[in-house]
Amino acid sequence: MKATVFHGPRDVRVETVPDPVIKAPTDAIVRITRAAICGSDLHSYHGNQQVVPGFVLGHEGVGVVEDTGKAVGHLKKGQRVVVAGAVACGQCFFCRRGQVAQCSVSGAAVFGYGKNFAGTFGEIGGEQAEAVTVPLADYTCYPLPDSISDEAAIFLADILPTGYFGALNGDIRPGDTVAIFGCGPVGLCAIIAAQLFGPAEVIAVDNFPYRLGLARQLGASAVEVEDAQTTILDHTEGRGADVAIEAVGHISALEAAFQAVRGGGTLSMVGVISDPAISFPMMQAFMKDLTFRTGLANIRSNIPHLAKLIERSKIDPRPIISHTLALDETPYGYKIFDARTEGALKVLIKPG
Repeated sequence: MKATVFHGPRDVRVETVPDPVIKAPTDAIVRITRAAICGSDLHSYHGNQQVVPGFVLGHEGVGVVEDTGKAVGHLKKGQRVVVAGAVACGQCFFCRRGQVAQCSVSGAAVFGYGKNFAGTFGEIGGEQAEAVTVPLADYTCYPLPDSISDEAAIFLADILPTGYFGALNGDIRPGDTVAIFGCGPVGLCAIIAAQLFGPAEVIAVDNFPYRLGLARQLGASAVEVEDAQTTILDHTEGRGADVAIEAVGHISALEAAFQAVRGGGTLSMVGVISDPAISFPMMQAFMKDLTFRTGLANIRSNIPHLAKLIERSKIDPRPIISHTLALDETPYGYKIFDARTEGALKVLIKPG
């Protein structure tokens, strides 16, 4: 089959690789109909995730079940599914509590993300390919109704649950002012999710006009980074935002979020920071009596709720899609998404 293969920093190629196979009785093979490039894939693209040359990238996929192991009981061949970006069993101590990112069976293994997120299975090949082996498939795969298109379903694989996780961790209350730092795909999904909790205003912060334009389209007020602090104070009678959500994964955005949130407020961080040694403003957090929450999003446990919201037309993430490319064009997709050129936001990949 064809797949997107890592060869080194900023060097990905579409090549022929061995077809995926069932290795365990709980595995399934899913033929991919839509994949996507995620902002966190750029960490791998830059060579920051211990990804070895020859590894297949990608952790967002929608497709059709092609084959199943003998122990797979809930999936059927030919069934449309979204594959959660992180593998989970659905039955362990953590999964039963919805904390699937801490699954003790999978070790929070992430598709296509290298040794840092290999979990208990070793490195799991990614989904920017024609097909993929899915471990613990009965739970990791979520069956899709016909009413949810591939274009909407691909958001359920990671970034919509991640944006929702950020909003949940923000403990948003009706009437709150929410500041979201970063209007990439995850930040835009956080804008969608935050509005489910009834805030008075969502203020989106970014430096790219095309991203701020879409943030406005999705219902947020939009402001450039240099004006963010003044605007947030002006909109909150000088207090600061009740909730700040960091969706960039960079220390500068985290510092700006700390400054923007009011005393006694909540800072929720869903951006992935690859630097293991960042400084944390502990005294600032202490003096402001802040609640700070972060972590890997619990993707699979939030998919059913979000799928129902999509099915009922309560939310629609599809405006975030900027490009749909053939699999052979994936290297170009990485290039424009990394460089933030050509209005690149959510870049989808359509194999076949």
